[in-house]
Amino acid sequence: MKKIFTLIAIAMMAVGAQAQTISFTEAISAKDADGNSNMNGRTFGSDGFILTCTDTSVNDDNTPNPKLSVDGNTARFGTTESYDTYTFRLKTGGKSSSKNCLSLAIPSAGTLKIAVRSGKNTDTDRNLVLKQGGTELFNQVIKENEETDYVTVTEGDGDEAKTQKVYPYVSVEVTAGTVDITYPKNSLNFYAFILETSSPTGIESVKAVENENAPMYNLAGQQVDKNFKGVVIQNGKKFINK
Repeated sequence: MKKIFTLIAIAMMAVGAQAQTISFTEAISAKDADGNSNMNGRTFGSDGFILTCTDTSVNDDNTPNPKLSVDGNTARFGTTESYDTYTFRLKTGGKSSSKNCLSLAIPSAGTLKIAVRSGKNTDTDRNLVLKQGGTELFNQVIKENEETDYVTVTEGDGDEAKTQKVYPYVSVEVTAGTVDITYPKNSLNFYAFILETSSPTGIESVKAVENENAPMYNLAGQQVDKNFKGVVIQNGKKFINK
């Protein structure tokens, strides 16, 4: 008996957002016991998402004068509906140069979000510059002196309630490679770096779709049309066609 049927399998892949975060969890002084930089060549992160610090700053007499350090400081970033709280920051201690700068290794394309504040909240000229492969991704002033530069949220209840400022993340699209981070006017403070990527997480469902126009056959295996009355086979199933 000849049976012909069509089975169409549709695999629907669930796409989930993955995020890698670099933040700071302990204080690190600018100088070590010998007065040299504690941060030069230091890296943060994992799985290919790596922040590298360069700090070879010197005084006029060529003695070490390191700038980069990590200290405790609480700040919030995001929106009124959803925000993150960080308790340490990376301080740059001055404007960037070949001796004082940061670079970020990006393992795959996605959205880079940076939690950054001005080194002095009354200044309005401290810009952040992000470049990748010679292309400028971002070049804007980071400021927080006006109410339009942040939103506010209330934490706690009753007498314990406090109004807190929430600053926006800097957000840019990046590809795999290196992002150079500079601050040509003066110092900035970095609280976190987040890389958000999308990737398939698995097969959500498989649906079999029957072909309504598939040929029909009688029990003798002979092809019949839709006007045939009786038991027929279509798409590998038996039914009575009335």
